[in-house]
Amino acid sequence: MSGIFLNAGWLTLSWQKAAVLILLYVLLGHMGISFAAFPGTFFAQVWLPSGIGLIMFCLFGRRAFLLVLLASLLANSPYALRQLPENGAVVTVLLIIFSPLLDALQSFLAWRLWRLDREPRLSRLGFQRFLMAIVAAVTFSILLMANLHLLLGLIEPAEFITRFAMMALADLQGLFLVVPLWLAVRRTRGDLINYPLILSALAVPIPLLLASIEPSLAALLFPLVAVIIIRLRFVGAALAMFIAGCCVVMMVALGQDPLHMGEGVGAFSRWALIMLALGTPMLLMGIILEDSHDYQTHLEARVGERTQALQDALAAAHVLAITDSLTRAFNRRQMETLVHDEVERAQRYHQPMSIIILDIDHFKAVNDNYGHPVGDKVLQQVSAILTTSLRQSDSLGRWGGEEFLILLPQIHLVAAASVAEKLRLAIYAADFGLKNAVTISLGVAELRVDESAGDWITRADKALYLAKDRGRNQLAIADE
Repeated sequence: MSGIFLNAGWLTLSWQKAAVLILLYVLLGHMGISFAAFPGTFFAQVWLPSGIGLIMFCLFGRRAFLLVLLASLLANSPYALRQLPENGAVVTVLLIIFSPLLDALQSFLAWRLWRLDREPRLSRLGFQRFLMAIVAAVTFSILLMANLHLLLGLIEPAEFITRFAMMALADLQGLFLVVPLWLAVRRTRGDLINYPLILSALAVPIPLLLASIEPSLAALLFPLVAVIIIRLRFVGAALAMFIAGCCVVMMVALGQDPLHMGEGVGAFSRWALIMLALGTPMLLMGIILEDSHDYQTHLEARVGERTQALQDALAAAHVLAITDSLTRAFNRRQMETLVHDEVERAQRYHQPMSIIILDIDHFKAVNDNYGHPVGDKVLQQVSAILTTSLRQSDSLGRWGGEEFLILLPQIHLVAAASVAEKLRLAIYAADFGLKNAVTISLGVAELRVDESAGDWITRADKALYLAKDRGRNQLAIADE
């Protein structure tokens, strides 16, 4: 056992968390023994620390064995020593030794048989494993404990079955109340303190308190719990079960049994059976609702992803439909639509607008001398230079093979000519990796009043050919 202390993993154990769990284990143990111990023993009739022990193993693995031993020793030893005059030194020492060992063994077996998944909740399959694990672990450990009591003469053979059943119910109730609540807390972490949870915690004891006046009013607990589970799902089921169980234990310990099912051991045992019988479908209902909620959330997320993917695909398809695949400028069809729309707007609001049509000089020679791949790169580079040199409100489109059309809203002819000259100089100064510089010829035209789009483009096109006739690498203004 000392080798565990030398394990590197032991040194990384969260001591703050371990200390809190040990303190909680001891506190719940003292409360259980003080208020609800079996007559003549220090064994509680509701042993909530059994749930804390399993939580320790889920958090720390095998390293928790020593933690549970220590916590159980601190919880049980003071009460075992109080009964030293009655039981004798030998019996007391054996109880002090074996009670913590069997507590730790029970938690270890439950953990090994369950092996909690990494998800912070119970699935339907995990809930079945949880039930089988705690029943098997409790049965084995309590069977050993009952035999120890028999061997030590603490009980008579005729009392063996009764003592075994009562101690098993005490540990099962602790596991059943505490562990699901811990899983719910892990799941809800940041949203644990909210109005639905607070109101649920305050509402659960009300039917039980009313039942102490009129037992039939205890029936109000069922619709209340149903609403809590529907509203809060798994966390609601775990919370309602834990609060109801703790309230019943306190009321029975104080002699205020809501349903008047007797006193002492009998009342605790009957209520333990009731809590286990009702808690199972409550938790299962919460798990089913949680799974349904998770599936719906997952489905909505998938639908959202598919919708976004479809919108992205439609947007991409739209971009492909209006742009030239090589130069990424607008294609001719889109430019014709833009020119038509802008002409209508400019004519309606009497706004100036100009157009530039440009052509790459001697582009056929580039293809012939360097090949079409190089020609394509020249087109791409020309398009990129033009795009970076224009305003955001301007529109650039590939009008033909090596021709581009530029739409300049709210610009008069003189300003448009200045823009055209800036573009010409930018292309001329650019390095295309060819022996000779790449140049462009440009035609500029301003929209006339009541002029159609076709006539406007025709005038700009004539100006382009005029620039070519004059020797290229220059601009010409329409009708000059």
